[in-house]
Amino acid sequence: MEKPAIKDKLHIFFVLLLFASGLVLNSFLYYAKLRFGWGEMLNELINISVLSLILYSSFKTSRFEDISITQKLRLSLLLVILIYVVGYACVATVQPEFITPRYAGGFVMKPNSWAAVMVANIIGMVALACLCVCLAILRSLIFYRRKKNTPTNFYIFVFFGALTMLSAAMAGRPLKYDLASNHVMTSILLVVTTVFMTINVFRVGWITVLNRRQKFLTFLGGILFTMVGAGLLAAEVGSGVTFADMVNSYSLMAGSFLFLMTIFIFLYSLITTINALLHLPTAAIYDKKVREINSFYNLSRTINSLFDFDKIVTTVTELVCDATNANACWLEMANVKNPTARYQFDFVALKTREGFTVHFLELSSKKYLHKDKASAMIPSNDQDFLSYLAQPVESILQDKKPVLVNQVKRDKRTKDLKRSPIESLIAVPIISYDEVIGIIYAVKSVQFGFDQDDAAIISAFANQTSMAIENTRLLKESLEKERLAQELRIAHEVQMRLIPQEIPRIHNSSKTVMLDIGATTLPASEVGGDYYDFVMLPDMRTGIVVADVSGKGTSAAFYMAEIKGIIQSLAGHYPSPKELLIAVNDVLYCSMDRKSFITLIYADFNVHTGELHFARAGHCPLLHVNSNEHHFLQPSGIGLGLDNGRIFNETIEDVKVKVRHDDIFVLYSDGLIEARNIHGEEFGEERLCQSVERAREHPAELIKESIVNDVRMFVGQAKAHDDLTCVVLKVHNMNKENEPKTPASTLIQKSLKV
Repeated sequence: MEKPAIKDKLHIFFVLLLFASGLVLNSFLYYAKLRFGWGEMLNELINISVLSLILYSSFKTSRFEDISITQKLRLSLLLVILIYVVGYACVATVQPEFITPRYAGGFVMKPNSWAAVMVANIIGMVALACLCVCLAILRSLIFYRRKKNTPTNFYIFVFFGALTMLSAAMAGRPLKYDLASNHVMTSILLVVTTVFMTINVFRVGWITVLNRRQKFLTFLGGILFTMVGAGLLAAEVGSGVTFADMVNSYSLMAGSFLFLMTIFIFLYSLITTINALLHLPTAAIYDKKVREINSFYNLSRTINSLFDFDKIVTTVTELVCDATNANACWLEMANVKNPTARYQFDFVALKTREGFTVHFLELSSKKYLHKDKASAMIPSNDQDFLSYLAQPVESILQDKKPVLVNQVKRDKRTKDLKRSPIESLIAVPIISYDEVIGIIYAVKSVQFGFDQDDAAIISAFANQTSMAIENTRLLKESLEKERLAQELRIAHEVQMRLIPQEIPRIHNSSKTVMLDIGATTLPASEVGGDYYDFVMLPDMRTGIVVADVSGKGTSAAFYMAEIKGIIQSLAGHYPSPKELLIAVNDVLYCSMDRKSFITLIYADFNVHTGELHFARAGHCPLLHVNSNEHHFLQPSGIGLGLDNGRIFNETIEDVKVKVRHDDIFVLYSDGLIEARNIHGEEFGEERLCQSVERAREHPAELIKESIVNDVRMFVGQAKAHDDLTCVVLKVHNMNKENEPKTPASTLIQKSLKV
């Protein structure tokens, strides 16, 4: 920013320096009484330099591009008026005298006093500066929405204008539209300059973008500008001397520039005045279209940045009111998915012009848009506004098209508005997925206030509103899904922490491994309802838990956390699984939702006695695999949380099984045996037994992997519909004396022979 400022200051300095030099030179020529010769040629060179420097500075600056069209017009008019003000002020102050010597083809005023020399120099310099700036301003107007040849035509005009001025100065004759007084070359150049000047004066396309008020002011200003511009050649400053005479006495180059610019300003202002007058009849329509476009643009820009329903409906109502120049606008939204009647709409937004009051709108606004204590005193909804406009609403719901009423008092559809100041009304539906979700209303206090163009623009607003509301709904759904996903991630983390991070290895007192364990859980979704755990108990006992919480998601994860804490706290206080589960049920029943329950199997493995003591609360049976048989052990019991105690206590039973070396026990959830393939077949208990049989010689971890892999192979591409949990226990190093005397089959409720 500093360099342009310094450059501008240098230009001003050199212009003032050249002006001072010209004043000194003209003063010398006056006192020396010299005619023609080197002195006048040097004066013309000084003025050519001044003219070139001012034009260069004016054309290079971007200041004229940054101001509005009306500001450019005002500035041009003020610059021309400034020439008048300076001229009349100088003449009134000094009262210069001029004489009219005759020479070579015309009359050129000559100063008869040094005061006249000074006044001619001041007026000439001010005229040069002001007209140069005027030319730069007119250039920016001519270049508005320029075409390909526009700059070329303008600069050709400037070029031939410069040649014409130079020719007139060299011929020593003032420039005129008089072939007899001009040199032949000057006349030819003047004709060419006039042709290109005429081409440029018709570049007034900027008038179309002015509003009605601006066009009217431009018309009045154009008349004044035309008169003022023409006066620069003919207006007398005093004693029969005109501005043109004074400037020509200062410099023929400056006088020629004054002549050409005066003609150019006169023609341009005349064409501008005529065009402004021609555009005035259509200015109101143009202004309306501009308002509509601006409102639509503002709506699009605002809606794209808004995802708040209240702000959207308020913005739409205000913009519709501005675009249609309505006295009032309001918006109603359907309170059901597919409205069929007037009462199924809610009043959500209102915009009214100052001084326009409609009783039912005011009441509705206070009652529904301003929830204050006074609203309790307002009549009910049916008496406020829903009893009005029933027929237009019915028509909209049936046809899904705008309703336009330009004579409200005479139209049967709006007979309920006869006592209101409303004279014309338009109602446009807001449609989403072929359903009316709202209605935009606009009213005016004059008849025939709306036309089909208004219906079209409000329909465009309605479409944008529909999309904005839909985007808002989708955003809310997206945020809700994101929130739920975040909850599921948290619940998944909770669930993973509930599951043991390490599988215990059960030893006897001599550190010999007695029980090998393999366990896994595979949730069908991000958060499952299955759970397993291990509890280290006194007297070399180990508790094994597998549970299945009804439902999925965060609630299931929290129930899992609750039951884990309960079992970990109570397991050491109850000697049998039955007593433990009764105690657990008593605690859970008070805290669980009645729609939820938990199935659970709990086994207590005792290293000393070589027994597996277990009970089940509505859970899948325990699979026991010995040397040559598979047994599904299924003692009775109902789920936790289903009963407050009596039925649960009477139903549940526990079972003890004497274990032997290489016995295998499988605790699992129903998601394992009920896993389905693409044909709807279940994995089933038989395939489970076959999976265990194929891997029975391997450690518990590999047996568990064999079962899971077989399930996956069976399911294939089918989607998992339930969680899968599998805990495999394999007994090692059990003494023969601890083997049971009674076969395990006596405890079996259902079994499968291998």
